[in-house]
Amino acid sequence: MKTFKFLKNKYNVELLIDIGTYKNIPYYFFESELHQTDFYELIFFSKGNGYLELDQQRIEISDNTVIFVSPFQKRRWFLDKTKVECYFLFFQDSFLSSFFSDKLFSFRLQFFYNKTKPLYLEVDDEFFSQLENTIQELLSEVKTFRSDSEHIIRALLYFILIKLNRAYAKHYFLSSETENNSIAFMFKEILQNEVRKTRNIDYYAQQLGISRVTLNKCIKKQFGITVSEMVNEFILFEIKSLLSYTKLNINEISYALEFSQANHLTRFFKAQTGISPKDFRNAYQNGSSVI
Repeated sequence: MKTFKFLKNKYNVELLIDIGTYKNIPYYFFESELHQTDFYELIFFSKGNGYLELDQQRIEISDNTVIFVSPFQKRRWFLDKTKVECYFLFFQDSFLSSFFSDKLFSFRLQFFYNKTKPLYLEVDDEFFSQLENTIQELLSEVKTFRSDSEHIIRALLYFILIKLNRAYAKHYFLSSETENNSIAFMFKEILQNEVRKTRNIDYYAQQLGISRVTLNKCIKKQFGITVSEMVNEFILFEIKSLLSYTKLNINEISYALEFSQANHLTRFFKAQTGISPKDFRNAYQNGSSVI
């Protein structure tokens, strides 16, 4: 599988953000072969068609659709490139987190590392026009880069991300709060990095230096689910990913995800989805997408 890496010195200075239209970035990888990137992506379709398969989700691409892609999410595109009009906004996490001294910023946004909600948002003409105007300012600043441009670029990117987070949270009935409840965002980051190693809630509570009860209250307040439900969402996602994108058998997947026995994984998967891992893999291979 191809992994596309961020080009840091494209503009003859090290800049961890890139922006443009499909005309500006015609080599963008609208490929039907499975691939991933090592950076965050926002794709704004003013004119869209076809669909995107993104980490087991099938996303229909219509006009005024915004797609949210986290690093290393696997995807395949099925669209007519000649009929696409869109803007791209790429950045690496450190572009914002180092400046704002907030290592959790990307985890505060509901549309990144979300395992259950759709990874897109359809917006109205007025909001898309507002986003488009800000993107044009960003594009102009990047093309005419000066010594103070990085500050303006960060501010504009931050504005876009927060506006989109509010709209996404409202649409999918989630919390748009990004400044409080840091424990919830720290848990989300640790879970993203370590869920393949352990599903033990006490372990995560200890890592955060709080009680299991306190952790559960924080997660319930921010994400509307219990800690156990969130852990199950993340590990279920990992199982689906291995079933969809690898040839590992159930025993190998069980071993990789620290299940003591393959039948334990199978029972867990059936309890969460209503189907067996084998049936899920068959459905995916036959062209079905299951969130």
